[in-house]
Amino acid sequence: MRTSLLFLAIIIGFSGFSQKNPETNAAVIDSLLKVTESLSSADEKITALNTFISNLRYGSGSEKLIKKAEEVSTLSNTPKLLATTYYFYGNYYYYNSKLDSSLYYIEKSKSLIEEEDLPFLKSSLYNTEGGVYRIKGDMPQALALTLKAQQYLDKVDTNELNASDLRKLKKERLSLDNSIANFYNQMEEYDKASIYYDKGYQDALNDKSYIAAGVFITNKGDLFLKTNKYEQALAAFLKGKELKEKGNAPPVMLVNSDLNIGIAHTNLNNFEDALPFLNTSIAFYDNNNMSGRLAETLAYRGDLFLKQGEYSQAITDCEKAKAMTSMSDGIQVFSKACNCLYTAYKSTDNLSKSLVNFELFVDARETIFNEKNIRKQTQQEMQFEFNKTSALKNAEISARKKESQLYGVLSGIGFLFAGFLGFFFYKNRKKNRSLAKQKKLLEATIDEKNVLLKETHHRVKNSFQIVSSLLYLQSESMEDKKAQVALREAQNRVKSMVLIHQRLYNKDQLVGINSKEYLEALTKDIFETHQFKSEVLPYKLNIEPIVLSIETITPIGLILNELIVNVLKHAYKTIKPENILLIEFRKIDDELVLKVIDDGQGFEGEIKETSFGIKLMKALSKKLKATLNYNSKVNKGTEVILKIKKFEIL
Repeated sequence: MRTSLLFLAIIIGFSGFSQKNPETNAAVIDSLLKVTESLSSADEKITALNTFISNLRYGSGSEKLIKKAEEVSTLSNTPKLLATTYYFYGNYYYYNSKLDSSLYYIEKSKSLIEEEDLPFLKSSLYNTEGGVYRIKGDMPQALALTLKAQQYLDKVDTNELNASDLRKLKKERLSLDNSIANFYNQMEEYDKASIYYDKGYQDALNDKSYIAAGVFITNKGDLFLKTNKYEQALAAFLKGKELKEKGNAPPVMLVNSDLNIGIAHTNLNNFEDALPFLNTSIAFYDNNNMSGRLAETLAYRGDLFLKQGEYSQAITDCEKAKAMTSMSDGIQVFSKACNCLYTAYKSTDNLSKSLVNFELFVDARETIFNEKNIRKQTQQEMQFEFNKTSALKNAEISARKKESQLYGVLSGIGFLFAGFLGFFFYKNRKKNRSLAKQKKLLEATIDEKNVLLKETHHRVKNSFQIVSSLLYLQSESMEDKKAQVALREAQNRVKSMVLIHQRLYNKDQLVGINSKEYLEALTKDIFETHQFKSEVLPYKLNIEPIVLSIETITPIGLILNELIVNVLKHAYKTIKPENILLIEFRKIDDELVLKVIDDGQGFEGEIKETSFGIKLMKALSKKLKATLNYNSKVNKGTEVILKIKKFEIL
């Protein structure tokens, strides 16, 4: 009885302790170890340590508890307990971004478990392993392992479970739903991810699993971030932290929420609100030696300083983040840090360092694009294989039923009809084999041509990228400001064509461009590189998704580039909070219509056709058999309407 009371007292005190005080942590860990020693059997000790380690969320102090578990399980010489201990190690290294070590211990744990034993533990092992491969970027492997975790969980006989084990089962199912949602989120299948996030969130709330509900809504906030819905992302992150606090989540989970809140505030330009959250996260990750999360947070704070024009502080943070990552380990953070350093050094006239970081950023970005493309293709192949396997199983069941019926009929009719049927079956099978061979040859030819076409787009894109870089370098060395601006504008025109071939290279559809994806990406790129005012001009896009040929989309992209740059250069003397740029693109009857509408200072009279940009738009409009009209009033803005008659929809 005394042991049980002591155990309860430790848990109550442990549930709210802070990981920010090393002395308090050490005292709590020592108390937990004493509780463990007071228990009689090895099973009880491992169960208690499992509870302690889970509540710590594998944060500071948990390694000492895991070593104790290893000592207990080794002395007991019980494979089940040792497998559980290795699972602790696998999770510990997973949460602390040491992925290879995590895989090593997961394999050691699996090697100690028989195929039909411990389905709970097997499911947890495969779920963690799937998480490792998701972070590594191997999405198909991550999904396969997560689905395998589900298979083991389905083997659990719920009739034999007590109340505690049923709670564990619900928790494990929520974890798997979250893993699958994260998979779809990372593969940019946002509709599917939202379905899993919403379902898991509601299930967790219904079960009063507030920490799990906080995790689901937080991860959906990450989805909002990726889709530039920053207000919704901030609301989700704040709600996620509130739920985690309600469930007495460990400090590391609350700090992860602080990081997300800081990122959302930064994207909303709420810099004063963002900085305390980022500072708190950096201090925590640094104190707890969580190097992967520390590098990520430093890169985000560097981005915040960059947006504020505090270039020396941005350089300090991003250099640290860059040093802690590489092209092979943490490439997303490495890419973000290099982009930050490229801009910061450029703004401080350190062109040599700016160029070095620009080249590293381009290489990293291309690697990320290529990896995304490969993952997407492989995912589609896996989905095809999954559907094919399901269809084959259904066909096999149906075939067996029909076969049984057929044998009954054949036995009644006699051998003569069976021989007659067999002859036609043989002829049909022979014909099917011939068709299958022809299909295989045709698929191989198509695949070969697709590879060649992809390589062509890749080479064109690289050539354009080189031209863009040369224009940038030339502009940096120009003393004549007008010449420098002209070269920058030429660079941006080239980049609009780079984006086309980049998208063709990274998509399965190799002969057309989705207007919504392309024009949204182009607009975002222009705004990131051509803000001529200190204030940021908000913009709103209303783009109809239409797959257009390269011959159609290229001049449209170049015209849109000229129109947006003209707005940024000439439409506003000062940008007010209520100002906004509206861009619309849709098919109306037999025409494609592009509208660019600003609420700037406007103008009177006709447009002078003296600049290169105006002449370029006129020539491109002629190629599209399009009309380009300006409707403008002084102090009431300008509406530019491009109506295109000659276009090709694929």
